[in-house]
Amino acid sequence: MQQVYRFGPAPEHPARHLFVFLHASGADARSMIPTAFKYQGRFPSAALVVPSGFARYGKDINRQQWFSTSGLTDDNRMDRISAILPRVEQLIRREQTNHRVPSERTVLIGYSQGGTVALEAVKAFPELAGAVVAYSARFARLPQPESRMHSRIHLVHGGYDSVVSRVYAERAARVLSGLHVPVTLDIIEELGHALTHEAICRGSLRLLQGIYERRRATLH
Repeated sequence: MQQVYRFGPAPEHPARHLFVFLHASGADARSMIPTAFKYQGRFPSAALVVPSGFARYGKDINRQQWFSTSGLTDDNRMDRISAILPRVEQLIRREQTNHRVPSERTVLIGYSQGGTVALEAVKAFPELAGAVVAYSARFARLPQPESRMHSRIHLVHGGYDSVVSRVYAERAARVLSGLHVPVTLDIIEELGHALTHEAICRGSLRLLQGIYERRRATLH
């Protein structure tokens, strides 16, 4: 059974945003809770949802992944992700209904494999979320010229990431910009494949700036 942790906003705040946190392969939902709380410090009116992955990681019952990495190649990566995306959509739609938060105020925040799942989810379902913050992640398949993406995309990557090269993030930023998708890219030069306090602060700042810019655009 999938474990899902839920944390409401500060008592004096109704839920205005829904943040869904997707962990890395080989981790678990609890690994993203500190990140979730740091985000809530900047967004006190956000409801937090922190689910575990759909599959066990190897034989360890305490570690999960969203899709299997056994025998994973560039040729089969997209197929494996496509197979789980309906479940990802169902999870997020359910939480939007439970918290009474619309898709445009839903944010997917993912690290490594979780970031890849978040990116592919909003590519497959353009109305699913208003924004994605993807740490040390990559698209399984870059958006094509006919792709419709309505989410703002914030990419944060380590300059010395030896697991997922920064090249993937740089390439994604160029493609998204060419499709007129609002995108930011932050390369943290001294960082490897890790979700650090600096990276979290950078991603949450970009998200805050994006929300402000979108709100300001609706006033004109």
